[in-house]
Amino acid sequence: MNRLYLVSNSIGNDADIPPRTKILLEEADWIIGEEQRTTSTLLKRLGISKPFDLLNEHTSRKEMDEIGMKLATTKRTCLISDSGSPGLEDPGKWLVPLAWEMGVEVRSAPGPTALIAALTSSGFATSPFLFLGFLPREEKERERTLKQYIGLGVTIAFYETAYRAKHCLETLAKILPGDRQIFLALGISMANETSYRGSAKEIQKKFPPGLKLPPVFVIEEKKEKLKR
Repeated sequence: MNRLYLVSNSIGNDADIPPRTKILLEEADWIIGEEQRTTSTLLKRLGISKPFDLLNEHTSRKEMDEIGMKLATTKRTCLISDSGSPGLEDPGKWLVPLAWEMGVEVRSAPGPTALIAALTSSGFATSPFLFLGFLPREEKERERTLKQYIGLGVTIAFYETAYRAKHCLETLAKILPGDRQIFLALGISMANETSYRGSAKEIQKKFPPGLKLPPVFVIEEKKEKLKR
């Protein structure tokens, strides 16, 4: 049986890389990475000298078909993303269903995920919770999406890009009741990791200008009506 292994990377601190990651990459017949520089640096750090191919937002439909055909004829393929566990809001989400369609078994080599790290650190209810992935870039669409789900009352978590964290805080301060808290984790497991817990307006006042670290937002679980 040919297999696709979802191999975990660190989310900021290299010490978080699971030992199994090196073992699987050493044994791989084919390695697929997300970005050239990040994948090359990781392999070099692990002392692995192997060629690899890339899968990212620039991969064409034709290239995806070629990847699928190679998956079906390769005994051990390892997919590794730039950060965390592949398949969670990265190009791996396209490859996993393709692998199953091609008769390739998919196995996960678990490791760090920013989502779970932030969720468990927030102190909010962890079940049930709703993960929204990345929010829309456009402000009105972002606000509409948040309003759609906040009313459900469950804990909500989502990713954002570093340069949109401040704008997202502004949106949350606008639509959330003042007594509904959020948790904002920035640069999880990095040396300069920073986190805030409180109302969106409170965190707005503390948020340092120019801070550019990967954020994860977690919204407290409460059944509150949105402000009009």
